[in-house]
Amino acid sequence: MTSAWLLQSHYHQQLTQHKIQALSERDLIKQHYLDTLQSQTNQQVQALAVKIGQLQAQSIRLNNLGERIVEKSNFPKEEFEFDINQYIDQGLILDADNLEQGLDQNLDQNVESDNEQVVEEAIDHEPIENTSANAESVDEEIEQPVPLNIVSNVKTLDTSDLAKLHKNVSLLAYQYQKNQNLLQQLEITLTNLHLTDELFISGRPVPIQGSWISSPFGTRTDPFTGRLRRHKGVDIAGHTGMSINATAAGVVTRSEARTGYGYVVEINHGSGLRTRYAHASSLLVAVGAIVEKGQQIAVMGTTGRSTGPHVHYEVIKDGTQIDPVYYIQRLPS
Repeated sequence: MTSAWLLQSHYHQQLTQHKIQALSERDLIKQHYLDTLQSQTNQQVQALAVKIGQLQAQSIRLNNLGERIVEKSNFPKEEFEFDINQYIDQGLILDADNLEQGLDQNLDQNVESDNEQVVEEAIDHEPIENTSANAESVDEEIEQPVPLNIVSNVKTLDTSDLAKLHKNVSLLAYQYQKNQNLLQQLEITLTNLHLTDELFISGRPVPIQGSWISSPFGTRTDPFTGRLRRHKGVDIAGHTGMSINATAAGVVTRSEARTGYGYVVEINHGSGLRTRYAHASSLLVAVGAIVEKGQQIAVMGTTGRSTGPHVHYEVIKDGTQIDPVYYIQRLPS
């Protein structure tokens, strides 16, 4: 009787040790799974935090750019408001290292509690009569894979932290879209202003230095006949080879030699306005060319009905020549 009790006690002790070893090996498998999960989660959190930081930095740069453009353009600031601070709470930007540290602490606490449970289950196990059968059942448990629900109760990351990260991503996306719309409106406004400025006829068609108005608009004595004759433009004298420039942007509608005018260029600026530049020694643009304000279009000469190097400059509105002095004297828009 004593021998049987000793034998059963011996087998029970061996079975307990075997199960502790089996559960320990199972815990190692679980620990490996948790380590993998922890590593992947840390990488995702770090990538998300870095991405948020990059988006915030880009948004701030766009804000600063928009504010500088608005300030230099003298636009109403209330119509183009670039302010990230009213949307983004700086406290919502979480540090990836802090998230990783919190994640490690949560996993370590969970593993420690699981280890204690393994030992308690092994020690509190009731004596088993059929030791060989139970030993085989323990071996079968070792070979089974670790189910996913074994870590379902593991607190890998504070949900409030993830909620803050996702909230910040949403806020940044909203701010990004808002700034994009503002910049598009700003671009359209600046483009319209640029076009208005380019099409605004102003200034002399030649450099101011070395040039002067030699004959005004209106009735004058004709230098060839000595009779009174209406002068439909102004003559601006200079020296041969001086550049003749467009006084506004437009499309070249005439670039040719013409009786009386000599070599002449005519530009259509839209809204019924055209400018004409005559007596050039050579022409630098062709019909159909789009020219910018201030672009050289010809070289000063004395071709056609001319007594010396100058440019005959006309401004034509709705088909009628008008006094160019108004346009020469006015400042750019």
